[in-house]
Amino acid sequence: MSALKFLLFLITVISVSVIFHQQTALFVLNSIAHFGHYQQYKDINYAENQQKLDIYITNNLTVEEVSKRPTVIFFYGGCWGACSQLDKTDYRFIAQTLTDNEINTVIIDYRKFPQVKFPSIISDAAESVEWVTKNISRYGGNPNNIYLMGHSAGAHIASMLNFNKTYLTENTYKNIKGFIGLAGAYDFLPFDESYQPALFDPPENYYQSQTINFVTGNEPASLLMHGSNDTRVKRRNIESLSKKIKTMKGKVETRIYNNVDHISIVSSLSIPFRSTKPILSDILKFINQTDNLSQ
Repeated sequence: MSALKFLLFLITVISVSVIFHQQTALFVLNSIAHFGHYQQYKDINYAENQQKLDIYITNNLTVEEVSKRPTVIFFYGGCWGACSQLDKTDYRFIAQTLTDNEINTVIIDYRKFPQVKFPSIISDAAESVEWVTKNISRYGGNPNNIYLMGHSAGAHIASMLNFNKTYLTENTYKNIKGFIGLAGAYDFLPFDESYQPALFDPPENYYQSQTINFVTGNEPASLLMHGSNDTRVKRRNIESLSKKIKTMKGKVETRIYNNVDHISIVSSLSIPFRSTKPILSDILKFINQTDNLSQ
């Protein structure tokens, strides 16, 4: 089989996988990601509960150049653990894409429902950010140039850290330069999934679970992204949050992508699909613009 035919075959397999089975799709995408140009540091403990993270540092730059590049901390989704037990190894392709574009990347694991519930899940994520800002310089990264990024429930987790200032210390929070949310849940009361009341129980905590309730307008800039064909997370989430940020005179950009669903918005960041949608280019533009403004 020629290289071209093999590539076409591989793209077909991935396309079918993305449509029919998320786990299979991630397996195929991450098989390709093993060939990325990065230095990986695996299974680093960031918390007393033994939660781990992986660090990916782009290896086509000098030490000085690496230290000037931003670091993205990525939080994956899966209904906070209620509908899918994903882990950080399922999203190596995110790190491959970002490091290919000279962005250092950290992908974290966190305890999931039903082992724990809200707000412990957010607290785990906060511990990972605290760890990264204290330690990323040991791996060549810049602790003063951090972006929070997530997909689905992971976008909710990242958004809570970006907007609810009580989770991070002041010194850590000031190093957050921006938030990137792919198909995130930010305003989802009343709950419409059977597991959610237990996840966010007791009822007096429900208000605390909604990102939209913590917007003041003084947060790091946000890029909110959503697919027009997304049937998992309602479009009102991005519309409500962006409206609230604008009302409070904050910084936000919104992107709605035609013919993109809940899974393809993140799978578009893999090698076969990078050029099919402007999702990656929009992320890079946002980071570069925000990075330049903060210097």
